Amino acid sequence: MEKFKVEVDQTAFYSLLRALCKSKNMEDAEELLLLRKKFFPLTAEGFNIILDGWCNVITDVAEAKRVWREMSNYCITPDGISYTLMVSCFSKVGNLFDTLRLYDEMKKRGWTPGSSVYNSLVYVLTRENCMKDAHNIFSKLIDEGLQPDVETYNNMIIPLCERCKLDDARIVMESMILKGIVPTISTYHAFLKQEGIDESLKLLRKMKEDGCGPNSDTFLMLMDKFFVLNESGNVLRVWNEMRKYDISPARSHYMTLVQGLVEHGCIPRALEYYDEMKEKGFASDSQLEKEFKTFLLANRDHWRGAGKYNIIPQRGKHFTRRSRTQ
Repeated sequence: MEKFKVEVDQTAFYSLLRALCKSKNMEDAEELLLLRKKFFPLTAEGFNIILDGWCNVITDVAEAKRVWREMSNYCITPDGISYTLMVSCFSKVGNLFDTLRLYDEMKKRGWTPGSSVYNSLVYVLTRENCMKDAHNIFSKLIDEGLQPDVETYNNMIIPLCERCKLDDARIVMESMILKGIVPTISTYHAFLKQEGIDESLKLLRKMKEDGCGPNSDTFLMLMDKFFVLNESGNVLRVWNEMRKYDISPARSHYMTLVQGLVEHGCIPRALEYYDEMKEKGFASDSQLEKEFKTFLLANRDHWRGAGKYNIIPQRGKHFTRRSRTQ
């Protein structure tokens, strides 16, 4: 700013800090905040911008705690937003003790918790299997004149699904729908991460009926899941299902499919999809090219004598499937 002799007010300065944090440059934002303290006195609002980066853009509890201590070092008293951010951060990593400690401290200092704080409490309590307390927070939220929203319910559904308590999660989801709250794609993703192939396909249809996806990320998630479960056949079912929802495979889908098939020993099938990927104009991958070339050279005689396709190297690096001539 000095280089270009630009005069800015505090609002513009804070906007710059937010932009830096949004792009994950919290260190630069904090350095700038401290360097310019002569022109823009340090405030809780300024530190909250940095805290938000460490709590929400990147969840790094160690850095968030360090910034919290820095506030104390500069005699800056945390405000309600500061506490909200820290409660959220501790909740995300399952630190029940510090989440509750800061929640109590927040109230003792006269700050009124908002929906975000209660949502964080619901998440960490459910995650740590304190279901009675989690339901009490629901009641507390309503007593405070607030209303549970889709995030509140998701913060109970997601950890229940993570712990494979799908029946309990379905009960919460049904309660949410009865109250007129529409599930989000995150709600369905929580179930999809745990369900088998048949239930997953049913959920995909339900998502479409509700106008809630599925999207390209949904299918990437399912492909990753079934590869981890060593269910390559179900990955291919998901792949075929994706086309039914008018989602064109991106390079990330092809790479996930091809790399997964290679890792599970389905190299000929992987090569088919890899060739298809390149035919659609997506960039090749040097490591896969090397692996396929090694495989083809080692199995040249086999692939010449059998199968519908002749798979041979072409001009060193590139190779395609060619129909056998009769």
